[in-house]
Amino acid sequence: MLKAFAIALFTCLLVATAAAQDAAPDYAIRNIRSRFIDGGQQTVVEFEVWNIGSAATEQASASLKVISTGLEVATDIIPPLKAQEIVTVSLRFPTILFAANTVESMRASVGVDEVESSGSQNIQNNFAQISITFPPSQTPEATLEAAPGDAPAGSDFVSAAAVFLSQYGVKLDLSNPVQVMVIVGLCGAGLVLLLILALLLRVLLQRPTDMGNWQPSYVNLLPLDPNSAAGRRQQWQTQAQNNLLPAYSGEGEYHVRKLATGVDRVYLAGWRVDAIRLCQYDMYGRVTRSQMLAPGGAVKRLNRVIRRRALLNAAQTSKRLHPAGKILVNSFKKKWNERNVILPVALDIRLKGKHNEVRIQFELYQFRGGSWGLIDAWEPEMTVASRTTQETYTYTVYGQRPSETTREFRGRLQDDLTQVLVELVAPPPPAIPPAPATPPRDQPPTNPHLNAVGQ
Repeated sequence: MLKAFAIALFTCLLVATAAAQDAAPDYAIRNIRSRFIDGGQQTVVEFEVWNIGSAATEQASASLKVISTGLEVATDIIPPLKAQEIVTVSLRFPTILFAANTVESMRASVGVDEVESSGSQNIQNNFAQISITFPPSQTPEATLEAAPGDAPAGSDFVSAAAVFLSQYGVKLDLSNPVQVMVIVGLCGAGLVLLLILALLLRVLLQRPTDMGNWQPSYVNLLPLDPNSAAGRRQQWQTQAQNNLLPAYSGEGEYHVRKLATGVDRVYLAGWRVDAIRLCQYDMYGRVTRSQMLAPGGAVKRLNRVIRRRALLNAAQTSKRLHPAGKILVNSFKKKWNERNVILPVALDIRLKGKHNEVRIQFELYQFRGGSWGLIDAWEPEMTVASRTTQETYTYTVYGQRPSETTREFRGRLQDDLTQVLVELVAPPPPAIPPAPATPPRDQPPTNPHLNAVGQ
């Protein structure tokens, strides 16, 4: 019985001792850093003291010593801290105590043999070490005599950055090549991130060029008598696709085209390209999923050539429009697959101009004697619904031929699209009047000297 009582008593003493140790205050130094004030005359070492144990009842001393010599350069008193309480300690000493451009290692300590004994298990966190590079010390007279204009450019920014970094225990030293390389790398990474962010914002916020649902204003009129001249012209207007005349046709065939001109009848004067669209089509009509709106780069390049068309010849125009054709093909090839690459391609070009500065003219031609002859020309009756007038040219280009590879088709399509853009920009040739019809010849008189048929 006595032995059991002794064991129980010893166990209680151990538990009480452990509880007493757990209840003891435990100071710890966190986030030690340094900075210079008063023009470099004073050096300040700061850190936080955190009581991670129970509440303290006695004040503690905080000191800063040089490791190599043991010299104590600064000290301060910390009042008793409650459990989990944190205070900031600032230890200040003159910078002139150390030679310029030297590095000194210093150790800060708090509460040693006061709050905690030097032999306790948790005494290690009562110390913290820091290395300080001392700059050339400036005297007050030199500071006063220095002119504001003599300060190096960007010194305020560097000082602000040094103070900001020092709060996180980072010492900014531009004479250190490693730090300079790190700063340059961080700046480069920041620029790359800003560029990526700008591109993302541009993609998310920029609306792509849209052709929109549009009908020409001259189609919205009531149908006229098809037996009248105005009614026949109205029906021909819906058949006009672009500004081109076919190279060949059957004798007596008709073709109508439309020309976007200015009020002075100059081709494309006052007009600009608003959007370009590529779309495949089959026997049932347009294939909607193959529709592609051209990037803004192709539209801008085409508008620049239109503005300078009077100064360019055919070769120069083709050379300047070749990149636009390449942009169209590179964007449109994303819609290709093995089944639809053989389909023909429709190229739609939307033109826009101010209502009082542009005109639309229709011309009806007939193929006679191996050439096209103009037989009628007119301007359509239009319903004015806005300040701008819009018109669309539509061209067609062959899809991939059976004898072409995908690479050959891509090159040929680029050349075809470039040629279409050149024909859009080129002024139309002057209209040729129709060739006069050949008058019927009179039958020759009967020859009385011929024998009768059957005799």
